[in-house]
Amino acid sequence: MPVQPLPLVDLVLGVILIAAIGVAAGRSFSDAHGQSRRLLGWLLVAVPLPLVVSTRLGFPSAALGGQGAFLIAVIAFAVGAVLVLSNRDGGDETIESTADPAPWWPDFESEFRAYARSHPRRRVRI
Repeated sequence: MPVQPLPLVDLVLGVILIAAIGVAAGRSFSDAHGQSRRLLGWLLVAVPLPLVVSTRLGFPSAALGGQGAFLIAVIAFAVGAVLVLSNRDGGDETIESTADPAPWWPDFESEFRAYARSHPRRRVRI
């Protein structure tokens, strides 16, 4: 059975899309037009690809559900994902490394062990 070129193209597009999203997630650009670019990115993610897929499922003979429309929608999705993920400011995601992560933990652990010793588990036979 020979490999058909259209599923192969879809597979390559999927791999490129995942790679673009991964690259965009690792980068962070901040500029004055960040909010408008983020909105455009969300529109490119939310509209073209779902529209083409739903058209293809609902109306299989429609021109909007063809391979060319799918290709354009996947490219729009990738561009939208890059715009959304690359405009993160990253300010909220930083963690202070100087703070003690759990100063309450030793007290909790000693109280828990004392509780566990004073309340033995009941054994149930199966």
